[in-house]
Parts: sequence; structure tokens; C-alpha cells
Amino acid sequence: MPLRHLKRVRVQFNPLDKRCVAAREFLARVTSPAALASNPECSVEPRVRDDDAPPVVAVEFTSGTKDQFNVHRMTVDDISGRIKRVSDQMATRQALSEAGLKFDELKFDVKAT
Repeated sequence: MPLRHLKRVRVQFNPLDKRCVAAREFLARVTSPAALASNPECSVEPRVRDDDAPPVVAVEFTSGTKDQFNVHRMTVDDISGRIKRVSDQMATRQALSEAGLKFDELKFDVKAT
């Protein structure tokens, strides 16, 4: 999982909680050598808890946007997909900006079929 456009990733869970499987797998993915090499500036913060709160993933994007969500009913692909959607939007906006365009000023002609 590439960490592009991410400033910080925090994964909080109780390791004895059965609901933390996706959080633990996600943590393993974001701490892999390939993920860490994709953005050495990104801070990955695992937080082990001893309470009954559900596992949580909190991310901060380089744009300053923050997202925090409970992951006890999510798969690791759900978690990655949620983060990837925001990263992809940021990459699109950046590419448009580099081309001299502003996303908010674009007009889309969508016709119903």
C-alpha cells in the first residue's frame, strides 16, 4: 500500500480484541518496507490499547485533511480503498493544477442515457 499523499497514519487497537484483525493487517501493510519507501516522510504510529473501544485508523493527508474511522466491520481492502480514493482525488487535482486547470472550474457535460 503506497503512502502517497499521507502525512501521518495512526492505527489503534487492543491486540486481544477479535475485531482488530483488519487493523493489524493494515498496520502490517503500511509498515512494510515497500510502503515506507513510497513516502519516507509519512509517520506511522501504532497504538496498542487495553480498553474495549473498537479499532480505529486515523490518517492525515499532506493537504491537511484528516479522516478517522472505526474499522471493526471493515476488511483491510476496505480501509485501503477508503484512503486510496482520497489520495487519487488529490493526485487528480495536482495533475490538473500542473496543467494549469482548476478542478472546481471544470464543467462536466453528463447526459443521461
